[in-house]
Amino acid sequence: MPAILTVAAPEGRIRATVRLPRSKSVANRALVAAALAGDMSVVKDAGEAEDTRLLHDLLRDRPSVLHCGLGGTTLRFALAWAAMQEGEERLVTGDKALLDRPHTPLVKALIGLGAEVDGLASGFHVKGRRLRGGGVAFDSPVSSQYLSALMLVGPRMDEGLRIHWQGMQLSRPYVAMTARVMRHFGADVAVGPERITVAPGPYAPRAFTVPRDWSAAAFWYQVVALAPDAEVLLTDLQDDALQGDAAAARLWQPYVSTTPTPQGMLLRSQRGKEAPGMAIDLTDTPDLFQPLALTHAGLGRAATLTGLHNLHLKESDRLVAVEAVLETLHTPAQRVGTDGLRTQGTRKPQAPGAHVFDPQGDHRMAMALAPLALVAGPVRIQDPAVAGKSYPGFWDDLRAAGFRVEG
Repeated sequence: MPAILTVAAPEGRIRATVRLPRSKSVANRALVAAALAGDMSVVKDAGEAEDTRLLHDLLRDRPSVLHCGLGGTTLRFALAWAAMQEGEERLVTGDKALLDRPHTPLVKALIGLGAEVDGLASGFHVKGRRLRGGGVAFDSPVSSQYLSALMLVGPRMDEGLRIHWQGMQLSRPYVAMTARVMRHFGADVAVGPERITVAPGPYAPRAFTVPRDWSAAAFWYQVVALAPDAEVLLTDLQDDALQGDAAAARLWQPYVSTTPTPQGMLLRSQRGKEAPGMAIDLTDTPDLFQPLALTHAGLGRAATLTGLHNLHLKESDRLVAVEAVLETLHTPAQRVGTDGLRTQGTRKPQAPGAHVFDPQGDHRMAMALAPLALVAGPVRIQDPAVAGKSYPGFWDDLRAAGFRVEG
């Protein structure tokens, strides 16, 4: 993969058929449950996302050092899994950017449930043991991954697990996703408004097929919204009520129609139905922020996006990164409090010229930049390989859709 890719818009109308990657969020949850059930082979079509392949190999090979790269979900799930491996010691670590992200609330919760985890400069030293379990509390946690990591290992705790979850509940659909995956493997789990209960008991190794990724679909919604008269068929994508990011069909509805077909979801450009000054709360779906914000800015439409409280703790500070992109494109935007951004809708993006955009190691930032070529001229993107974290075939799929993607 070249160090810099230049993405230019197709010369004609977009008519494309795209096979999205499998959902790494679903796959990672299924892999942990299957590993605890004793048979990872039951997870079918886990996908080729780097985070998923890495977690799969770590759970399969069980090395003494679990190096999780840049994957937040990978590290947090691996940390909880390692704490359950009786009599085994491991170092759970990752790249510096990952270790700099907040993991302490999860570590403290694990220790409170009986785990032995020591924080080191190089990661976390874990002595696996049988966990007592019991109750823990979270007040407005910055990541729902803490809860999901604990839930996944909850059935293996002697007393099961009770989580009291109060305050702001970011990314709640991801907690619901965890519960649904766990139930597939036989776990008894209940998710209430402020309480999550996991009963002790074994997992059962049951065949599980990982669905196509709605988070990846968001970048094609962005493409279709920014391109006139575009049609993209996302094959085998279904609204399975498992992925919260299926909300993309609703959030892009002013600009994109979504039609379920036997082959998948058919996206078509549409105009003229948007409400002025749209207000969009992304508390449940913060991963959709970058493509959604750049869609509105690219169309020159006003929108206020809120619920972005934890974006500074992702692979990049996503709110700051999007602001920087819009400043480069001379597109007005305004911060709304500490957790929101308003696109002004007064001017469409101007050509970036020779500017090279740095996604700062963030796969979603790199992919959200590419569709801007439809409205701002060729876009140059540094470190394009970072897209492989969740969508290894993204650049090839853009080429197949008619974009010129050159290194």
